[in-house]
Amino acid sequence: MNNAEVMPASGKTAVSEADKLSVSVLKFGGTSVKNLARIQHVAEVVRDRLKVGAKILVVVSAMGDTTDYLLKLGSQCAKNPDRRELDSLLSTGEQISITLLAMTLKEMGIKSRSFTASQIGILTEKVHSKARIVDINSDNLTRALQENDVLVVAGFQGVTADGDITTLGRGGSDTTACALAAAICADVCDIYTDVDGIYTADPNVIAEARLLKRVSYGEVIEMARLGAQVLHPRAVELARQYKVRLRVRNTFRPDHEGTIIDQGEGENMEIYRSISGVAVDKDQSCVTIMDVPDKPGIAGRIMQALADNNIVIDMIMQAFHSTAGHNNITFTVHSTDLDLTIKTLEGIKGDLDASSVISDCDIAKVSLIGAGLAGQSGIAATIFKAFGSAGINIKMIATSEMKLTCVVSAKDADKASKIMHSSFGEEI
Repeated sequence: MNNAEVMPASGKTAVSEADKLSVSVLKFGGTSVKNLARIQHVAEVVRDRLKVGAKILVVVSAMGDTTDYLLKLGSQCAKNPDRRELDSLLSTGEQISITLLAMTLKEMGIKSRSFTASQIGILTEKVHSKARIVDINSDNLTRALQENDVLVVAGFQGVTADGDITTLGRGGSDTTACALAAAICADVCDIYTDVDGIYTADPNVIAEARLLKRVSYGEVIEMARLGAQVLHPRAVELARQYKVRLRVRNTFRPDHEGTIIDQGEGENMEIYRSISGVAVDKDQSCVTIMDVPDKPGIAGRIMQALADNNIVIDMIMQAFHSTAGHNNITFTVHSTDLDLTIKTLEGIKGDLDASSVISDCDIAKVSLIGAGLAGQSGIAATIFKAFGSAGINIKMIATSEMKLTCVVSAKDADKASKIMHSSFGEEI
């Protein structure tokens, strides 16, 4: 698979056998399996789905806030926990939930079995905390599907060729589900969560947000990358590549049709909807390396150092400094990468003849997203004018064919999102 995510070659056996078995792929997030009562409910949803499908492959996240709890335990043992050991610790969360769900299904008389990523054969690159899937063992998958009515597989995790446990990063269970759906050539992968589907904005913040019945892969990828709590962007990219339709559904309203995510083609698609929604990301920090010499190759050295540490950067801004021949280079990173980013830049600061590294944690990204943004004039003017009238200062701006992002103070994030949504309410 491109981008080192799943394999077409060794998945051929699993595809051909799974086609005969008619397998449905269902993924349940942490809120869906938060406690034993909810695990029982998930088991009932799976039981009901068995009535219309021969086999079911269930991917499950850790229970509720288990991952956060495990992270806290790790940080209490070490200021900067070893990433290999941390992955081993975090993977136990999913092992608990898959075992409990498999037990519950067996109690219902359903032939089921739980599998860790290692047992089912989800192989990843040797990168801890943000590993990408490189292969899925088709023999293990096919055999397990033939021997059981329901497979309960741990999301979020994988294993390297030499047996080390890895994790896929936050939201990695979505990626696991889509990878398995691609490997068995499933037409649809149902992602169950605690809302009815994908909304034009966070309905907990903006009461006027409305449910989207259908949306394209590209729009959802942008929403996810920009902070909307929908799906992991890697999962949607994987689904787009393998043409796996996704369906976001409510665990607690299993009969609701939810939101379909596909290519965005067909007569019923809202293809002419110019704007799809508003996303907010409060888990961002801004980092600036000061007084960088204005020379060819300097920016490349900075970006390479960050890439070598698997740090993903987003918005980048280069500003001329008052000192002739020097620039300030500013970019945004996820808050969890802030400490490592600062450490990395401090390590190369001297070699670059830069003066200092500073950071700003008081930021949030507020974005307008839509397939038709590129052809719309006046959108930026409308937003900037509305923010100005509300006294909201814009720290950074980025635009593309499908988004317009403003970095504002964290305290202004919700207010800015409401203004952005109301400014284009008729078009969303």
